[in-house]
Amino acid sequence: MKNKSSKLAKLERSRWSLFTEDLDTCILCGMSATDLNEIFRGRNRQNSMKYGGVIPVCRRCHVKITDNAELENKWKKKCQKAMMKFYNMTEEEFIEIFKRNYL
Repeated sequence: MKNKSSKLAKLERSRWSLFTEDLDTCILCGMSATDLNEIFRGRNRQNSMKYGGVIPVCRRCHVKITDNAELENKWKKKCQKAMMKFYNMTEEEFIEIFKRNYL
């Protein structure tokens, strides 16, 4: 298994959410959160963590989001809107960071 860089480990420890301050409760069902799900995955996972695109979820809801493209896209749209508002960025600025427009 690949070791994490210290930069990535620090970023993971400092994750926060644009959607809630309570990272211990699942944002979908209210159960105890077991995971912090980065809304934008893959190459944008670190950007998700950096810009607050993280939601606390229980294992069941985490699987529900990752297995359901429609629900995942709903969260990506919601997150893009929230980031653009919070950081006062344009669609072009968002696309420059995340390489895609989800709206």
